Amino acid sequence: MCLTLLFGTTLPAFAALPPQYQRSAEFAAVLNVATEVLGIGNLIDAIETSEPDIYSVRSGACTLIVRIVDTPKKQEPGWAGPRQFEAVADPLTC
Repeated sequence: MCLTLLFGTTLPAFAALPPQYQRSAEFAAVLNVATEVLGIGNLIDAIETSEPDIYSVRSGACTLIVRIVDTPKKQEPGWAGPRQFEAVADPLTC
């Protein structure tokens, strides 16, 4: 009976996308921001993850750091869903 009460209680749910889908969403956001900053005429040579939520985008001799930043959105208590974020570019260094 005690176990039923222990496991039968409800706790707030915190759900995000599975890791592979979250990374894919972050990668797409980084790619969009990098294309805006670099322009269509510059090819992207590499995108690397240097730290959690920090991507390094290389194009020729230039490097662009793109950060994944949580967007502050008010959600109802117990809300579950994907992480709300935006990709923000640091100044381009060449």
